Amino acid sequence: MYITAAAPNKRSLGAINGLAQTTASVVRAIGPVTSTSMFAYSIQHNLLGGYAVYAVLVTMSVVSLMLTVKLPETTEKKV
Repeated sequence: MYITAAAPNKRSLGAINGLAQTTASVVRAIGPVTSTSMFAYSIQHNLLGGYAVYAVLVTMSVVSLMLTVKLPETTEKKV
């Protein structure tokens, strides 16, 4: 709904959706690689007993939730 509301007009809606899908696909491809690498690094360097990756991921989740709360409740444009 937010992506559809972000389109300035109906003609650009397809491009906006395409960019959103591409961004989501890139994040889904990079996410597992990054978390696995962080896990291996935290074990190899004994950061927080090898559990530093979980602290990073929990912190990222909390920040994401804080940003999500700031989204508007409706996607209607005020005129």
